[in-house]
Amino acid sequence: MTDLYGTDLSRIIQDLLKRIERLEAAQRSGPGLTVGKASGPFNLPTGSASTPGSGANLIFDGSMVRAVDSSGTSRPLGIVQTTTPQYPTSFTSPASIGSAPTAANYNALRADAAMLQVCLRDVINKGAVIPLWPSP
Repeated sequence: MTDLYGTDLSRIIQDLLKRIERLEAAQRSGPGLTVGKASGPFNLPTGSASTPGSGANLIFDGSMVRAVDSSGTSRPLGIVQTTTPQYPTSFTSPASIGSAPTAANYNALRADAAMLQVCLRDVINKGAVIPLWPSP
């Protein structure tokens, strides 16, 4: 076999750079990976993942599966089961008051507001666990 470049290092480097550029372009334009069915269990490490140069690393942080992308952002994969936040029960305060409000009307309104506060706190805390938003 004959040597195409001899000892000309600049030509060798230029050729290698061109090959790398072609491989990178082919990798970017290629089809994505399709996973149809696993042949067995897929184990994810528990702990934190390093930030990949591209794509994402999958980890299990002890409570949920997360993906760490190339920007370093860690996101849940949305496959974590959680309990449904509670719904408000029926309200005790009247929809309208025909005369001057009574102490019972004020107390019923306070009870309804307290119930809504508990339900809202439940939604916020459960959303933070998933995490849809940061913890309160």
